[in-house]
Amino acid sequence: MYCVECGQLIPQQPLRPPIPAQFVPARETQATRADAPVEARAAAVEPVPLPRTLPWQQPGARVEQAPPTSAASNAPAETAPIERVELEFSTGQRVVVADNAVIGRKPADTALAMGARAVEVRDDTRSVSRVHLFLEVVDGVVLIGDAGSANGSRLERNGSVIPLEGAGTRVPAQLGDTVWLGDLSFVIRPA
Repeated sequence: MYCVECGQLIPQQPLRPPIPAQFVPARETQATRADAPVEARAAAVEPVPLPRTLPWQQPGARVEQAPPTSAASNAPAETAPIERVELEFSTGQRVVVADNAVIGRKPADTALAMGARAVEVRDDTRSVSRVHLFLEVVDGVVLIGDAGSANGSRLERNGSVIPLEGAGTRVPAQLGDTVWLGDLSFVIRPA
């Protein structure tokens, strides 16, 4: 949360979302149990990976595509790999992205630190966070992930809306998908 008058970040007690099943250890140790002392649990926490060290960010990483959500989609068996996309925002703004981008109201500092392009979105309602969404075009696939935004992000495809996890988990997107950032949206188009 930010102060309305000065824009300063107001520290909040962090809410921890539940751990997805695939990341829960097979066996709990004394340090990872919920009733363990705080010091023991803190010592058991693994460090956060640095940018460009996650599996999907490695050169040649394979990204599993989600199966189509409806039987009515008759997509061709083979499509040309995507090298760049155009983001057409509901505000009328259009941006072409060729590799990595950080999208938000004020994403410049985070984008600079990540070596990505900053896509600044005009949002008078302030429903878009300063750093709201990560977008990558890598190995012919478009990946998007929420950056822990206050109002969340959603992917809309064929009338289905899929909320994105706030942990920065990237999901594959397709041309024609609509991505919602708070109250604003953009459509992923070929560039």
